[in-house]
Amino acid sequence: MSGYGMSVNDTTIWWQVYPLGFTGAPIRPSNEGERALTPRLDAIIPWLDYLIDMGANGLLLGPVFASETHGYDTVDYYRIDSRLGDDAAFDRLIDACRNRGIRVMLDGVFNHVGRSFPAFRD
Repeated sequence: MSGYGMSVNDTTIWWQVYPLGFTGAPIRPSNEGERALTPRLDAIIPWLDYLIDMGANGLLLGPVFASETHGYDTVDYYRIDSRLGDDAAFDRLIDACRNRGIRVMLDGVFNHVGRSFPAFRD
């Protein structure tokens, strides 16, 4: 890789997590109680040492934005899905990654939205 201006230290090995499934969040909530604010992102933090033990140094998070069901039907790209928590829960996860030297990438599919996305409704 050195021929491309990269060294081994510049390489990120990603561990991909689909947060809704990984944390046991309801994928198709049937009532508002299943949409209640629940800091499930905290459940990923104990796994970060495992990520490092596997030889990875990056956490690739599937969709975390507010959505209607499976995560790829986003309704608000500026809000964490309440089934996963809120900004504080997200910040705790990012801080835990930062403290371990883990890079974080978010899976955002910005041309996929849910039926309740404001521009779609218009």
